[in-house]
Amino acid sequence: MPDIPLPSEDAAWVRIATPADSLREFCRDLERFYRINPLLEFVEWRQINPNQYYLEANNLSNGQKIATEIHREETHEGFKISYSQGLKSATFIRIEKDSLVLIDDYSGLSEAERSQRLAEVDHSLEHWGRELFRYLQNWQRWRWFPPFRWYMRRVWLPMKPSARRIAYMLIVVSLFELLAFFVIVGIWVL
Repeated sequence: MPDIPLPSEDAAWVRIATPADSLREFCRDLERFYRINPLLEFVEWRQINPNQYYLEANNLSNGQKIATEIHREETHEGFKISYSQGLKSATFIRIEKDSLVLIDDYSGLSEAERSQRLAEVDHSLEHWGRELFRYLQNWQRWRWFPPFRWYMRRVWLPMKPSARRIAYMLIVVSLFELLAFFVIVGIWVL
């Protein structure tokens, strides 16, 4: 059992070790927050009201399609994200001194109905936490560099998760090719 109180016994959680510097502001950008999840392939994201959104996506962790309205409520501890459709009733985002805690709550339906809909359980929480950690770490390190901010917001976030992986591999291969080129030119010049 975690050392944080869960909204119900039917919940999953992940803790991301990160400094609390401007985490609340980071979490307010709900679209960015959800797009970081590497197992969500977005079809549509639309803001309905200041704290209400529509999300349509494919969840690659369980093969399910998500089509739900999301309501964001700011709390003293962080945020509560409620879903109008699906097995998951809410996601709690808790901002602590040295960590960010995500809790998926599945207690919105009866136990019998939850048992029948086990295929809808979202298995992406651990992957999402890992990617949030990487994103926040890179953001902390490189946010001062305007091309990095532009790339992350305008290019990286709108990409599908598979396109991000391919782009990363292409960048790494290109850097190795460039390094090999300089080594060969250096040897040839000498």
